[in-house]
Amino acid sequence: MRAGGHETQGDDAVTTSSRPRRVDGYAPIADYGVIGDTRTVALVARDGSLDWLCLPNVDDASVFAALLDRVRGGRFLVGPTAAAYITRRYVADSTILATRFATEDGVFEVTDFMPIDAGGADAPFAPARRVIRAVEALEGAPGVVVDYAPRPEYGAVVPKLRRLGGRAWVMADGRDFLLLQSDIDLTQTSRGTLCGEARLQAGERRVLSLSHTRNGIGIVPAGGESYLRERDDTLRFWQKYRATIHYDGPFAAAVVRSMVTLRLLTFSLSGAVVAAPTCSLPEAVGGTRNWDYRYCWLRDAAFVLHSFLTMGLEEEGAGFFRWLTHATQLTAPRLQTLYTVFGRTDVREREIRSLEGYRRSSPVNLGNGAESQLQLDAYGAILTSALIYADHGERLGRSEQGRLRGFADVVRSQWTLPDNGLWEMRGGRKHNTYSKVMCWAALDAVVKLCERGALSADPAPYVSERDAIRTAVMSQGWNAKRGAFTGAFGHDFLDASVLLMPRLGIIAADDPRMVATFTVIDEELGHGAQLRRYSKGVDGFQSTEGTFTACGFWAVDYLARRGDVEAAYRRMEALVSLTNDLLLLSEEIDPETGDFLGNFPQGFSHTGLVGAALALNQAVAGAGRAP
Repeated sequence: MRAGGHETQGDDAVTTSSRPRRVDGYAPIADYGVIGDTRTVALVARDGSLDWLCLPNVDDASVFAALLDRVRGGRFLVGPTAAAYITRRYVADSTILATRFATEDGVFEVTDFMPIDAGGADAPFAPARRVIRAVEALEGAPGVVVDYAPRPEYGAVVPKLRRLGGRAWVMADGRDFLLLQSDIDLTQTSRGTLCGEARLQAGERRVLSLSHTRNGIGIVPAGGESYLRERDDTLRFWQKYRATIHYDGPFAAAVVRSMVTLRLLTFSLSGAVVAAPTCSLPEAVGGTRNWDYRYCWLRDAAFVLHSFLTMGLEEEGAGFFRWLTHATQLTAPRLQTLYTVFGRTDVREREIRSLEGYRRSSPVNLGNGAESQLQLDAYGAILTSALIYADHGERLGRSEQGRLRGFADVVRSQWTLPDNGLWEMRGGRKHNTYSKVMCWAALDAVVKLCERGALSADPAPYVSERDAIRTAVMSQGWNAKRGAFTGAFGHDFLDASVLLMPRLGIIAADDPRMVATFTVIDEELGHGAQLRRYSKGVDGFQSTEGTFTACGFWAVDYLARRGDVEAAYRRMEALVSLTNDLLLLSEEIDPETGDFLGNFPQGFSHTGLVGAALALNQAVAGAGRAP
């Protein structure tokens, strides 16, 4: 069973059926679907409530944030007036979300999407961002309710709404112009919201269009049936993207949805890929593990680039790599842990007190304190990304080569330092094993780039330092007492990231030390097919987080590389069954309940799924038989 609770798909869509539920006014994270325009992303719950949208860009302040405060956050509901049986799907392999509500009085469908700016002739006269919610009655005479409650600046502002013409309402503060056009009559309430109901007859359609412009002329887009053209244009955009995805292996539907999600998380104005479009969704409900993930982490870079380029998405891969080299030049030769979508580094963490947090999980944090940490694996992420980029036929320019040499020299001089590690521990620094392995991978990539003529440099100094790092990993990363590679030199705790060592090439998957390491990790961190990322208590928090979604897929990757195809396939099958009904993944999962935890949808999780599927597909082909 999926976290969404129901079975899978037809050829063009994934569906589920259920009656929606909320706990203390909050929808389960798995109940959300996502729509977006590759600039920002909205989360729409199964019950028709749009509970999260930041405007104009994914890392700007929210306009709707009921996701983080059921009362003050603000929402945009289009749903049934009575109890309903609900099915939903993505139209084809797009991000156009169709939710069908079946009530005693009739059936209607809400089609939600954000038009993609195709740069046409009328683009300068279009709003910067739009959300379209089209309601169509399919059977009987269903009742539809609308509740429009924008709350800008993370719920801190109750806006003044004024009528503009017959069925349009505007919120304008001199900087932002937010316009709602509605074919359903709405009435203003004393709470600063708009509410309305309508009873539709079969065949009738009503359209609600939300438009936003910042620091520009407030534009009133065409209404009526123009939404059909915008829907079709948006569908063509996603169909064109889908046509470039080259994959015909196992779990194809989940792989394609993962690639669509990664494209949705790609900020088209720069090429950056954000970790997730949300902030402060808790890793433990009621706890304090609440982080803002609307930034680009360098640790994700090689996974994302590998996903794009291996799937044949050359344009997206090249765009992301160009963003990486551009953003990092601002801090080169030093690398920061994370950057904004425009490559800025000003992401200081701070609490926001206007929101109570998802299911009262506080504090709500904006920005991210990891920006000031030392994370040596970032250098490996950048340099292995350069190798992947070059191996796909791309050329490294002179300035790019200079920066890469600078990063490599930092690795040579700093790999012996302790750091905060992949998981950004907020306690003291350690000699994290994965960080050392990534330093090895960084220099190994430099050596290979030199040997292939893609990088102009003498490889000899990098060879000697690379070999020294491997010696250190094999001698100090291996813990004879635990019979495993542990999370840090001189420590006993386990860390699932070491399962990536064969993928990076520092050790063979069938090496007895890796076989033993997998067994220990699976026994102590495992919950069925799922894995926690490290031993309990290591991070200093009192609360216990869930299993880390990507780590489960890393186990599949490891087993596939080891040649244990059947075990890898069974584990992959179990993990894919934990996606929600729309094949989306969160950061973590509660192993006891199956509930999603952490920010959503999580790009790191989806790269894990893609990488595991690719490794499994290759293993199946190598074995010459299906699992």
